[in-house]
Amino acid sequence: MNQVIQIARLTFSEALRNKIAYGMLAFIVILLLSSAALASVTMGRTELMIIDLGLGAISIMGNLMAVVFTIQTLQQEKEGRTLYVLLTRTSNRWIYILGKFLGLAAILGLQILLMCLILGSFSALFGHFFWVSFLQASFATVLEVWVVIAIAMIFAQTSSLFLAILLTFSIDICGRFTNIIYHLGAQSDIPAIRIVSQVIYYLLPNFETINLRNGAGYIATYTAHKILLTLSYGISEIGLLILIAAWIFQRRNLS
Repeated sequence: MNQVIQIARLTFSEALRNKIAYGMLAFIVILLLSSAALASVTMGRTELMIIDLGLGAISIMGNLMAVVFTIQTLQQEKEGRTLYVLLTRTSNRWIYILGKFLGLAAILGLQILLMCLILGSFSALFGHFFWVSFLQASFATVLEVWVVIAIAMIFAQTSSLFLAILLTFSIDICGRFTNIIYHLGAQSDIPAIRIVSQVIYYLLPNFETINLRNGAGYIATYTAHKILLTLSYGISEIGLLILIAAWIFQRRNLS
């Protein structure tokens, strides 16, 4: 476990020096000011519209950072031969995968929560909203980003940077429409299409299951059942994806 923590700490410190993260943070601040200007000239409660726009933007930026950070880190360590040095200090390859995930999850989780706190504080200047549901949606967004990190760790092991990014974004986007794919397939009269839609539904990660942004700020709090479902699905999905990534990495020829 000490080896996992060391790799996670090294990954955290390296990501902390990445200038992309600070650029994303500056972009979010600019976006909040723009959304406030837009919300102030539209009908409805300004603070809730800012929360809607802000959480959506944070989710998109968080997913983008998860893909770029994860794939860039793993690809650069292989090209720079740092990977081989780290592997000589670990007793098993899965330690490297788990350590990288924990390090990336920590840095991106902190950045997402920081963005959400800035969003919440900024929105509070325009009116009252329910902080509990907002914070629940913020933590669910972090969980969503962690799932994307786990997906990226699978495809980051490909030889091409472009292919890794393309495949990760493809799974990410498709995972947001699994419910639509399932219902469209269920309405088909062709049995093969129904079977394929069901297979896709169960194989792809279902991001709508861990999406709590729709009621953020509007309702007082989400039910305990909803929170438990979100946590259990997100954690189990991350565990499965990390196992797949570790299994692939264990069998890779790194020479």
